[in-house]
Amino acid sequence: MQTRPRFAVQSLLAILFAAVALIAGCSGKSADKSNEPLPDGATLIQESTTTTKGQQSVHLQLTTQGTVSGLPIQKLDGDLTNSPAVAAQGTADVTVAGQKISDAKFAVVDNDLWAALTPGDPLSNWGPAANIYDIAAILSPDKGLANILANFTDPKAEGRETIGGVDTVRVTGQVSADAVNAIAPSIKATAPVPAVAWIKSDGDHALMQAKLTPSEGNSVTMTLSDWGKQVTVAKPAG
Repeated sequence: MQTRPRFAVQSLLAILFAAVALIAGCSGKSADKSNEPLPDGATLIQESTTTTKGQQSVHLQLTTQGTVSGLPIQKLDGDLTNSPAVAAQGTADVTVAGQKISDAKFAVVDNDLWAALTPGDPLSNWGPAANIYDIAAILSPDKGLANILANFTDPKAEGRETIGGVDTVRVTGQVSADAVNAIAPSIKATAPVPAVAWIKSDGDHALMQAKLTPSEGNSVTMTLSDWGKQVTVAKPAG
């Protein structure tokens, strides 16, 4: 009469031990992966440059730390595309005429910047985006993120980090002044700028995050996700 209960307890213990062994094995593999030698930084940058040049859309979160001269944006959250035409839309925290404005809606359509600085107001045309800040230029192969990577010098892989749930390798280096000024002309860099790129550790080595530090304590960080996701931006009625 006691055989079945004893057998059941033994079976349960066997299952628990097996589960513990499986968990321990998985933990060991994860730890081993984190201790793997880092890949070559220059190779990662080169492969990520090729991938980034071919991208046509992305979700961008941009933040500034400290004060970046000439850049009125403190935070931006938006979708960008360059196919079938350059376009962007989202919200931003900006400073206009000394006044800080939060969650201002914006759109870039037909090369013009549309924005509503007051919540609830319709978007109005502010003229050519390039005259203010052309956020959609970030996807340009010639002056955007791909160009930043193409002009990344002295790359060194320094660690592994998870960005937006993606395993990445952190690569440090410098970016030429010309490349920095191409993506953000208002910065007016005159010398190479310290930079960090977080690159997906496997697959196509997509760029997941980039940071530029034009001066000590003052930087711009761009976090990227949803590469290749379809983005549709309708022209505002205003």
